[in-house]
Amino acid sequence: MLNDKLRNFFDLVNRAAAVHGLNAKAVADEIIREAFPETTAAAEIEGADAMLRNGVVAFIAQHFKRTPPADGRQLKLDIPEPLTPIVAKLKAAAHYVESLGQYVPVPILIANPPWLDDARKYKRRKGEETLDEAAVLDELYAAVLGRR
Repeated sequence: MLNDKLRNFFDLVNRAAAVHGLNAKAVADEIIREAFPETTAAAEIEGADAMLRNGVVAFIAQHFKRTPPADGRQLKLDIPEPLTPIVAKLKAAAHYVESLGQYVPVPILIANPPWLDDARKYKRRKGEETLDEAAVLDELYAAVLGRR
């Protein structure tokens, strides 16, 4: 069960998402002051307002990425039957479309192939960046072990 503050936060997120779509930055900018008035004021005084905003944006982005549309039946209706086995393998209900700057639910990606293409390219690029960083960490690990 959600406590009142958390319920209020998600109500604000949903209201802002109805206007801004699944754009975590726009949603955060609209709700942060109303959702966390005392924290926002304190963060501004202490110079931590950018950090607070970044945290709220990240939290909302994760929420949008993991939370399926409110009506689960609609999700099934919007995905053509031959595609459901593929969609079932996805871990997220929405994926980031860089050109839009927001997460887009899978059924909408299917209906908009250019957005789907953007989402897959973005995800692949992020994966390659992660693998490149892991290779450098492997190199560092080997060097550290070689020093002993």
